[in-house]
This record gives sequence, structure tokens and C-alpha cells, in this order.
Amino acid sequence: MSTNFDGLSSNQKAQAGLHRDVRAICSETCHFVGLEITKPAMEIIAELVLKKLVMYGSDLEAFAKHAKRSTVNAEDVKLLVRRNKSLKARIDTLSSNTPKEKRRKTIPLVIKPVETPSKDVGKEDKATESVLDQTIDLTFD
Repeated sequence: MSTNFDGLSSNQKAQAGLHRDVRAICSETCHFVGLEITKPAMEIIAELVLKKLVMYGSDLEAFAKHAKRSTVNAEDVKLLVRRNKSLKARIDTLSSNTPKEKRRKTIPLVIKPVETPSKDVGKEDKATESVLDQTIDLTFD
């Protein structure tokens, strides 16, 4: 059975592929369990899966946007599956195998004023010295 996807948009291709995969999973599962399933029932399941995936996508996008990021990362996925303990454990295992993101390094920098051989130090000079003795953190990637 050959299917021609040439005239379909990428969204329609994704939907067709999802329907095909859901039908295959339904058929295989029903075969092992010893049940029969109708094609309309498989199509309804495929539509439910599609709607759930669209909802997951919008939730992941909202999590990333809330964190002021434009990219969804593993932390967003963990937040999405937080109520499903077994799935969260699996995701935690998978994410622990991937390298961690590099953290920024902070280096304290102390700036001291140059000593001047002046005998009379005015109030303004003392104020300048106290500001310059503060520690400044430089953050870089």
C-alpha cells in the first residue's frame, strides 16, 4: 500500500504519520490482548493523541516563554510530566545522561585607588575611596 504525501503540507504530513502510527499501535496492542478494534475507534484515538500533543506543545512553549527563553529544554519537559511519576523518573534518567549546561563563572574583582602622596585628604576623596574599595562581580560566559 503506497501513500502519496507530495500534495500535503508539513502539518498534514505530521497528522497522517501520527494517524498511521496510532493505527499500528492499536492493532498490535489489540492483537496481543486478544481484542478487536474498529477503524473509527482508532481514528478517534489518533485525534485524541493529536489534541493532547498540541496541548503539550503549547504548555512547553509557555514554560519556556515564562522563563524568558525561546527554546524548550529538559526542565520544561520535567515540569510538563511532573504529575506522572513513572514518566518523570524516566525523563530524569534520560536527562542525567546528557551533559549539563555550562554555568556562568563569577570572578570577584577588587579595585583599589592609587595612593596619592597628599597630606590633606578631603571628604570627597574618602567617599571616592570607599566606593572604589567595593567588590565588583564580573559575569561572563
